[in-house]
This record gives sequence, structure tokens and C-alpha cells, in this order.
Amino acid sequence: MTKKRDWQSDYEQRLLEPEAAMDLIEAGDWVNVNVGTPAAITVLLNARAEALGSLDMRMLGPGLEPLLTSDRDAGEREIEIFIGEPARPSHDTQRATYLPNTFMLGMKAFDSGREEARMPDVNIVVCSAPNEAGYVHFGPTHWMRKAYLKRCRKTIAFVDPNLMPVHGDVWAHVNEFTAFVEGVTAPAVDVEAVRTRIIEEAPPENRDRLLSITNVIVRDRLAPIQDTIAQMDPAVLEKALNLVIDPAAQKIADYLRTLIRDGDTIQVGIGQPSSLMFEAGAFDDAKHLGLHTELGSPGLARLWARGILDNSRKSIHRGKAVAVAWSGCDADDLDIIRDNPAFELYDPSYLLNPALIAQNHQMTSINSAIAVDLIGQVASEDRYGGMMVNGTGGQPDNHMGAALCPTGRAIIVLRATALGGAVSKIVPKHDAGTLITIPRYLADTVITEFGIARLMDKNHRQRAEELIRIAHPDFREELTKEAKALWG
Repeated sequence: MTKKRDWQSDYEQRLLEPEAAMDLIEAGDWVNVNVGTPAAITVLLNARAEALGSLDMRMLGPGLEPLLTSDRDAGEREIEIFIGEPARPSHDTQRATYLPNTFMLGMKAFDSGREEARMPDVNIVVCSAPNEAGYVHFGPTHWMRKAYLKRCRKTIAFVDPNLMPVHGDVWAHVNEFTAFVEGVTAPAVDVEAVRTRIIEEAPPENRDRLLSITNVIVRDRLAPIQDTIAQMDPAVLEKALNLVIDPAAQKIADYLRTLIRDGDTIQVGIGQPSSLMFEAGAFDDAKHLGLHTELGSPGLARLWARGILDNSRKSIHRGKAVAVAWSGCDADDLDIIRDNPAFELYDPSYLLNPALIAQNHQMTSINSAIAVDLIGQVASEDRYGGMMVNGTGGQPDNHMGAALCPTGRAIIVLRATALGGAVSKIVPKHDAGTLITIPRYLADTVITEFGIARLMDKNHRQRAEELIRIAHPDFREELTKEAKALWG
């Protein structure tokens, strides 16, 4: 029997109907649900939870709100790394709880055999169809799918034949899985049919903007609105998709441009306003940039296509743009990344290790924040003293890696105000209970639309002066009074 037939036999033996695959989840099992899990799979999981009476789940990232709407008695719901807007109501109402994890330490307790280690029993993933050698990959939303495959007792994989081909450490053999399910993931979106519908049905004044949106909206976000997009307001869509570069974000990008050096290895977060920096031209003047990042942002791959991001001076994975997932990129970027060996994905426990990140040439991290206080403590997760907006994401890992890099710089970007200018995001001190994402001793550089604050090697009074200088002018007098009261 040939090796090819061997794996085909293994695959066929593991191929189950959806309900039979769900029966592999037993009473008392704890289920990990990876980011990017389609809605049809969450329906199956909810049905299994109802059948068992209770089912504990861990989940990463937004988009899994159908699993968060059941009663608390249906089992624990634990959100890892990211919360995001869809899951936020469940966390606010205490239906779900948050795991204060980081990518760099997320698997440490289990891998080192600690008695307090907690690892889910069942891993739910989406993967590609097997190739000729019997290997599947995990697509552009790679994240921690392979990491959990290696550690969970059982992995149930839902096969998506339309999953975008990617490169890197993304492959696993079919005999590493417990079961496969076909026919549950959604069919590929017919973008041309959507464009035709817009041309035929949209109001004339909206057609060009809606057609432009179809060029950049990723297919999984286009799928739910493909039948209604012709009637949608393009301005609302552009705002929801972060396609509008507001004047404050543009000024921030202009300041950031002055700090970017030829040969920098960059990491750019997907928060606001950092995710706008590619399109706002922050990197356009540089040469020989490299990419070592967590996620993507619109314009990332186009920077490679223009020859600016050539990865030629990197110390780690030279010649390759590397990430944990290509989530955050737009459709034009993904068309460039598709099956392109210049772009590679890796497990976050490896790629986001600060000790590895710090080895990069001129490592420069760029991430967003909700607020920064006058001594440089960065809050990126919550508002109003503990009400979580999001989790840590990979910000601590990347910021620390850049801070430890001898030639690196760790940059925080934020608009100076919120709520239409009513609230300053540079604050004297954070509200009681605020979750500090970056402590003051790792603070480096902060940028708003009013300038650059350089905090490294500055004392508390000097930091306050730097940050007040880049606060909105309407708040500088009050911030100065508070600073004198706090720091003299």
C-alpha cells in the first residue's frame, strides 16, 4: 500500500457527519473554540451543549457571540487574549470571564508540567482539505490552531475547501486529528456576483463607493452582507471597516514617519489608530523594512508589492514577512499574500516571544492605547476603571520585544481625545481599577496628533511635561495643575 493510500485511509476513517463529530465531546470535557469559527459550527456546539446540559468553552477573539448568549448554567465561557465588540456584552454582564493570558506565556504552565496547568480537552478548528501528502493547513487566521492541536486530547477539524493557501509553519498531517467534518463551512463568496448586484441595484450615487469597498472587504466579512450590500450606506460601511483616515490619524502617521528608519523591522497592531498607519503613509519614505508582527492591517502587503517592505535586513526570518495571522489585512492584501512564499505564519508562542522579537534589526513596535497617564502607564484594555473593551492581544509581547531590542523602539499611538473631544486620553492618573497593559518602566515613545513624547530615560516630572505637550490644548492647563499636585 502506498503512503498516499495510507493517509487517505486514515482520513476516511476520521471523516464523520457533523452530529457524530459532536458526540466526541463528552460530559465534563472543556472545549477550545478557535478564532474564525463559522456560525454553522457554533450552532452545532450550542446543540451539543444543550444535549449535555453544560459545556465549558474557551474561545479566542470576536465573532463567537452565538456561544456567549446561553445561560450561565450552561457552562463556563472563558475568553482568551481578545474580547472584541461582539463578545463585550457577555463579558459586561458576567456571562463570560476573561483569561489574562499572553501569547508568550500562554502554553508555559502546560508545557512545563505545572499542577495548575489547564488545557482544554477538545480543540475545534477549521482547516484546508488535505494535499497530496495528507497534510492540511490552517489558512490566514492561523493563530493558535496548531498550538492547541499539539496539546489537546481531541481535535475536531471542519474542512473548508476554499481556505486561502498560506506558507509557514501551518501544516499538520491528517493522522494528528481525531475527526474531520466536511460540508459545514460556507461556500466561497462570488465577489463578481456581488459587484453585479451593486451595479444593478444600488442608488447611482452609492455605486462607486460600494464597488470600491468590495475590493478591500475580506470575503468572510462580505459573506453576511452580500445580499444586502447594494442597499447599504457606503459611509457607514467605510467607518465600520476602518477605511476612513481621519485628520488626527493622518497627523499621527506624519509624526510616526519621522521616527521610521531604513531597515526597521516593524510590528503594527490592529487597534485604532495603529491599523491606519500603512494607508496613511507612515512608512512610505523608508527603505528595506522588515515585518515581524502579530496581525495585518490594510495596506501591509501592498507595501511589499511596492518594494518598501523587502525584509532584506531582518535578523530573524530574513527575506520573509512573518506573522501569527493575516487577520486585519484587506482583500487586496490577501490577494497578494495568497500562496506567496514571501509571507509566512507561525505559532504565537514562538513568534511573539520577546526574546526572539528583540533579536530583530531595529525592532519597532507600533500599537494603540485607550489612555496613557502622566508617568507613562499605558491602558489598552478597559475604560472607566475596569470595564474591559478588549484584552491584551499581543501588545505586551511585541512592546517588550521592541523595548529589549538594543536598537529598537516601542511606540504607542493614540488620538488625544475621545467622545468627540470631550475626554482627554492623556490623563493625570488612571481611574481606580484600570488594567495597566504596559507598565511605566517599559514606556518608550507616545504619539498623538499633537506630537511625539519621548519617555525613556525621563523621570516622572519630565514624563508629565512630555505628555502634556502632546495632549489636546483644551486639557493642558488642567493636566499641568494635576501634574504639579502629583509630582511637584
